[in-house]
Amino acid sequence: MDYYLKASEFAEKYVAPVGRKIDETKEFPKDIFEKLYAEGFLKLIIPESEGGLGGDIYDHAEVVRALAKESATVGLCYMMHNVGLNVILSVAKDELKKQIIDEVINEGKILALAYSESGSGVYFHYPDTTAKRDGEGWVINGSKSMVTSAEYASYYILIAKTGEGRADTDHFCIPLDSKGLSFRMDRWNGIGLKGNVSCPMYMEDMYIDELYRVGDNGAGMEQMFAFAAPPFVQGLAAVYCGLNEAIAREAIMHAMDRQFPDGSTLANVDTIKLHISKIYNNANAGVSACRASALAARNGDEDALIKILSARVIAIENVVESGRLGMLIGGGRAYSQYRNFARYLADGLAGQVMAPSVDVLHQWIGSVLTDQMIP
Repeated sequence: MDYYLKASEFAEKYVAPVGRKIDETKEFPKDIFEKLYAEGFLKLIIPESEGGLGGDIYDHAEVVRALAKESATVGLCYMMHNVGLNVILSVAKDELKKQIIDEVINEGKILALAYSESGSGVYFHYPDTTAKRDGEGWVINGSKSMVTSAEYASYYILIAKTGEGRADTDHFCIPLDSKGLSFRMDRWNGIGLKGNVSCPMYMEDMYIDELYRVGDNGAGMEQMFAFAAPPFVQGLAAVYCGLNEAIAREAIMHAMDRQFPDGSTLANVDTIKLHISKIYNNANAGVSACRASALAARNGDEDALIKILSARVIAIENVVESGRLGMLIGGGRAYSQYRNFARYLADGLAGQVMAPSVDVLHQWIGSVLTDQMIP
């Protein structure tokens, strides 16, 4: 199945009409996710044998890109659902896996990640949040700084410190109704992607049954890089490729519509042609890198991880430049937010600091290429 085409048709019908409103109201796009459930997109990566669509990381990236072309917020939130679900499908206990698959397929429940902390910042993989044994379960204390789909997702995948060593960590799947779990929605005020409501999440003496500890003891770091990082970083690359395509579309539309008194248009200006060319080239390069890395991951290529990391860097650095050029093309109309250029620029800027940040990604790429451990 051509998932990009199917997702594009969905996005044009349901997301495009409300894309701007989602960011203006800073509210999670609940109605869109109800439609994503109805159309079967929430079960994209669940195996066909379990009632899902059997999609892989390439399909994941294509759907995310199609959604992000109409709303980067929707693309991001959908991507986070798939990443959280992938952790469950890969390493959760059979009982929990069966439970969550059933709830996703039959109730439309979604998942999210809760990795980032104020202490670890853009690195996020060495947490201060602790999980201590208590009988047949665990007591978790700590906080996460930016949790996408906060208060709306039914489950949050977090990593917590369970031993004395720096890397002694485990994954936990936290149900929304857990006692001791709370969110601070009043602290959410992002400069872009405003509908993803990435507010802080707090755990105070929160008891979690052993069922909700995900994976092998002390394997949190290993699991994160194996099952969360690839679809997460690939998904972010897809989000910003879709956004870059949206900027290109907006730039072309505005340049052709903006007419001068002599009958010529903005598109006739050589400088504007140059800007439009650069934006299009940025988008094309990003999409090409995104697809190439996703195909490498699908095929199990040895260099898949480095290609995924590179694709995200290319997508984000390109979209920031495209956003800047879009503002130049839009001029006063962009400044007054008559067009979408300012919103797109803000969405692009947010991607630079989203953990792992662009600077951290460059460090990781350099480490991998020189046969060093990722720091």
